[in-house]
This record gives sequence, C-alpha cells and structure tokens, in this order.
Amino acid sequence: MTLEKSSNQNSILNSTSSFFDVPNGEVIATDQSPSIFSSLSEENQKNALYLASTINTDNYNAVLQFGVEAQHNLKHFTNNLLIQVQRNDTSPIREVLFRLMEQLEKIDPDALVENNKGFFSKLFNRSKTTIQEQISHYKRLSVQIDRLSIQLLHAQKGLLSDINMLEELYRLNEEYYHNINVYIAAGQLKKQDMMSNQLPKLQNEAIEQNDMISKQKLNDFLQAIEWLDKRIYDLQISREIAIQSAPQIRLIQQTNRMLVEKIQSSVLTTIPLWQTQISMLVNINNQRRINMAGQRLMDVSDDMIRKNAKMIETTARDSKRHKSISHADIDNFKQTQLQLIESIEETLRVQAESNVQHAEIEAKMESLSKNK
Repeated sequence: MTLEKSSNQNSILNSTSSFFDVPNGEVIATDQSPSIFSSLSEENQKNALYLASTINTDNYNAVLQFGVEAQHNLKHFTNNLLIQVQRNDTSPIREVLFRLMEQLEKIDPDALVENNKGFFSKLFNRSKTTIQEQISHYKRLSVQIDRLSIQLLHAQKGLLSDINMLEELYRLNEEYYHNINVYIAAGQLKKQDMMSNQLPKLQNEAIEQNDMISKQKLNDFLQAIEWLDKRIYDLQISREIAIQSAPQIRLIQQTNRMLVEKIQSSVLTTIPLWQTQISMLVNINNQRRINMAGQRLMDVSDDMIRKNAKMIETTARDSKRHKSISHADIDNFKQTQLQLIESIEETLRVQAESNVQHAEIEAKMESLSKNK
C-alpha cells in the first residue's frame, strides 16, 4: 500500500470529522500524539493521520491486514539482503592470493647474489641452456603473476559492484523503515483516539444503561483495542528487522572497502615494482654474462691483445664499468618482495575476517526471516 494520498483520498480525509482531521494542512499538536508521530516528517504525519482514519476496528480482518503490504515489502527486502550476503563470497580472492604467494615463494632473492658460492657463479660453470632456462623461469613467473594481478583487478571490480548494490539495499531499507513507522504511528493514533474519546463514552453508557447490550458493546470495543495493540506490536517487530539490517549492510560494505583498498594500494601497487626490480636484476646478469664472455675471449686471444696494448687498456677500462649484481640491489629486491608478501598476508587476514562476519550476518538474517 502506497502512502501517497490521491485526490480522492484527500476528499475522504477532509470530509471526516474526527480526531484525525488535519485542518488547513496542519498536524495535531505533538503533546496530543504518541512520540513516534512527532518524529515523522510533516508529509509522513499527514499520511499517518489519513491511515489512522481508515482503520476499521469493528472488522477483525481489516485490523489484521493493516500494514501487511509494508511488511511484505520488508520481507522481500530481507530475502534480497540474505541473497546478497550469500553471494558476497570473497573466497575466490583468497584463492588468487594463495596462488600469488606460491609464485613468490619460488623465487629466492639471495640466489641472485653473485659470489663464489652464489647462484649465477654456479650457473656460469654449466651449459648455456641451463642459464637460459633459469631466465625463462623468471619470465614465466612474471607472466603468471601478471595473470593473477588481472584476476585480482576483476575481483576488485566485483567488490565495488557489491558495494554499490549494498548501498541501494541500504537506501531501500531506510525507505521501508520510514514507511513502517508511518503505519505504527497511525495505529498508535487510532488507539489513542479509541482510548481517549470513544472508550469513556462506552463506559458511561454501560454504567448508565446497565444492560447486556451496552456491556457487550464495551467488551467488543475493548477486544478491538486489543486487536489493534497486537497489530502495532507486530509492526514494531518488523521495524526491528529494518533497524538491525542497517548496521549489517554497513559492516559488509566496510569489509569490502578494506579488501578493495588492500588490492589497490598494497598488492596492485607493489607487484609492478617487484616485476621492475626482478627485470633489472635479470638484465644486470645478462650484461655481466656478456662481459664475462668477452673477458674469456680476451684471455684466449692474448697474442692479439699484446699486439694492440691500447685496445687492451680501453677494453679493460670498459670492462670495469660493467655493473654486476650487488648486495644493495638484492636488499632492495628482498625488501620489495617482503613488502608484497606482507601485503598479501594482510589482505588474506581481512578476507578471513570477512568470511566470519558474513557467516554471522547470514545466520542473523536467516533467524530474522524465520521470526518475522
């Protein structure tokens, strides 16, 4: 049932002469109305007054159906929220992060240090194919990490979409909350009118006439008040669902935003830096390997070098300028890799907390749905 009054409804409202009349578009004084009524907007106060004037307390079914449509809308919303909580599964993000960790653990930064017992010093004593295989291995890892980064970016877009969907659900929840408040206020206004204006008259009639008819009218009226009171209570229970749903929605949104920020600022920002540094280390190794090959060629061609001392001096000077992998390079790379791993571990922690929160929220929403 919509709360907007049609022109026909307005004419009905203006034609009534009761506690619920709104002369000149003004609302009744707040000291004459229940507290929830005074908290409504002016438009909703008018809606509540109109709804109160339409309640037929002589008809049990009419009282029972009062506000049912608002409750059905809220129930439909709760079901949608439960579906959203269930589909807001961050497990795929966890799987991608675990695969990313596995790829990172395959790389040992210390193995890139060039020394007598180092990785490349041993490789240089092996065949050229083995060296190329190792370089290809790093390239393959980089490609795999690129693919995982794309998956994380896709997951991030999904999280942002969920945040927007939850924002729409939050707006609807707020709308249903205000609507059901109007029905509660209308019921309270009707009850107040019955208690203050109609009940004293029936009580006086029962005392003055002292017959079964007047007494039965009084009993029927008291029964109607009880029906209405129970209906108001049911509506208040439904409103509690809307009240509890609001923080649940915000909690899911907050968790999703934390995951988005972790992916954006930590993982996706650090991965390019990590790839840049490992590319630099591989390039330095390639330069060093070329330089060593040239040095070996110089040793074999000793006779030629002696015939051209000037060329030897120039070549040696150029050779010294070739950069080799230093401990500082490795330290920088290790620091970047450590930062990346810590970022992934932190994101995994947030994701794990998200799973726990989602399970708790899902259980609460299912419980609320059953108790409605």
